[in-house]
Amino acid sequence: MTQVRVEQGILDGNQRHGVFRFRGIPYAATPMRWGAPQPPTAWDGVRDATAFGNAAIQTVYHGADLGAEQSEDCLYLNVWTASLAPDARQPVMVWIHGGGFINGAGSMPGYHSTALAQRGVTYVSINYRLGAFGFAHHPEVGGNAAVRDWVAALEWLSRNVTAFGGDPGNVTIFGQSAGASAVRTLLATPSAQGLFHRAIVQSAGFEPYAALPDLTRERVVQASSQLFEQLGGSDIEHLRHVPVERVREASRRLAGIMPPPGEVHTPANLVWFPTEDGEVVGPDLSSWAADVPVLFGHTADEARFFATPRGPYGSPPGSVNPADIYTPATLARMATVLCGPEAEHVLARLKESPYESLAELITAAIWAEPALASYRRFAELGRTAYSYRFVRVSPGNRRTGMLAFHMSELPYLFGHLTPAEDYDEVDAGVSDTIIHAWTEFARTGVPRSPDGTAWPAVSGVAPQQTVIDDKAHSCALEIGPVAGLINPLR
Repeated sequence: MTQVRVEQGILDGNQRHGVFRFRGIPYAATPMRWGAPQPPTAWDGVRDATAFGNAAIQTVYHGADLGAEQSEDCLYLNVWTASLAPDARQPVMVWIHGGGFINGAGSMPGYHSTALAQRGVTYVSINYRLGAFGFAHHPEVGGNAAVRDWVAALEWLSRNVTAFGGDPGNVTIFGQSAGASAVRTLLATPSAQGLFHRAIVQSAGFEPYAALPDLTRERVVQASSQLFEQLGGSDIEHLRHVPVERVREASRRLAGIMPPPGEVHTPANLVWFPTEDGEVVGPDLSSWAADVPVLFGHTADEARFFATPRGPYGSPPGSVNPADIYTPATLARMATVLCGPEAEHVLARLKESPYESLAELITAAIWAEPALASYRRFAELGRTAYSYRFVRVSPGNRRTGMLAFHMSELPYLFGHLTPAEDYDEVDAGVSDTIIHAWTEFARTGVPRSPDGTAWPAVSGVAPQQTVIDDKAHSCALEIGPVAGLINPLR
C-alpha cells in the first residue's frame, strides 16, 4: 500500500528498495507574485504523487537536471520514508537546497535520498521561490517571500508529517550553501520557532565576511527598485502581470553573477538573499531557541567550485585559458577586496601558484574565517553546537584538481557515490560516517561516528572540531594557513 492521507486528501506514491516516495506534494497554494503563501487546496479522489512538482523559475539556468519543469507554481515538497506508521515517530530531516538563491530545486537528482530514509528518518526536500521572485522587496507587500515559503513548508509538515512516519516534535532543518543561509535565517525567524528542533548549516550561514560589505536589506531594496524600474514601474498590480520571462531576465541582470573587472566571482557578489526586515526575519539569531543545537562546518577547498582549475564557474570547457584569469594581478586584486588592510600580510603567507593561492584565499575569506567567527560566537553564547571540516578528496576529485570543493560532501550525505570510478571503498566508509552522524544528530541532537563516539561540542576553553577525512577524528580547531589573519580582531 503506497497511499497516505494528508489534510488536502489522499496521496498515492510508490516504493523502491524498501522506501516509500511521495513527490510533488503542494504545501501551499500558488500565491500572487511576491505574496505570502496561501493554504493548500484540497482535491477529490487520489492525487498521483509519483512525479515531482514544478521547480521555481531559475534566475540563472546552466542546464542542470532539475527533475521538473520551471514555473511560478513551485511550492511543492517531496518525502522519502521507510515507514508510514503514524506512531513510528521518526526524526524528520527537511532539506533546503542551495544554488545562491537563484537556482536549484528539491527535485534535483543529487538530492534524492533513499540512503537517509533507510537510516530511520523521514527525509523531506522542498522548493521555494528564487531570485527576485523570492527576495525582491516591494513597499506595499514587503519582501522575504522565500522565507515565508520555508515557514509554510514547516507548518505543513507539523500538521501532516505523522502520515509519513515522522515526528513533528523532532524536526531537523538542514541545507548547504544558500540552503545553509536559509537555515541560519530560520534561526532568526520568529514564525519558524517551534517548527524545528535541530539545525545543520553546511558551507554558508556563518558570520559576516571580514572585509566585504554586509548583505544588508538596503542592498536588496536598491536592487528591487532597479528591478521595478526595468519592468515599467512599481505599481504592484502592473508588476504581477509582467510576463515571467521579463522578470526572470531583469532578476538575472541584477543578481551580481558577473564579477567586477579584474576579479573572480564569489558568493559575496550575489544580490538576492533574505534580510532582516522586522516583519518576517528578526535580528540575527535573536529568535534562536536555547534548546536547538546546531551542527555547522565547511569543506577544505570550497572555492574550487567557483574558481576551478579549468576556469571560472560557468565557463564552457575550453573557452578560457585559466592562466589568463588566475594571474598574480588577479590574486593581488582579490586579496585587496577580500582582506582589506590585511591584504599584504595575507599575501605573504600564500606561497603556491596564483591559482592555488587564489583558491586558498577565497576559501579562507568566504568560508573558513566566517565559520571560525561563528565558532567563537557560539562558544560565547554558550549554545550547543558542533563544528566539522570536510577534507576527504575522492580519487576523481584528486584527478581533476577539484579536491574537497564546495558541494563535494553532498554525494556522501545523500548516498550518490557515482560514477564508480571516481570513488573507492574508503569513500563508501566516509559516506557511512556522514550519514550516521547527520541522522544521529537529527535523532538525538548529538552527532556521532558509527562506533558511537560523540563529536566534540563547541568550546571556548579548548576549541575542537571534527575533521572528516578517510575517517572522522577530533582535533584542535583547524583554520588553514590564512584564516584568522584576514580580520585578526575577531
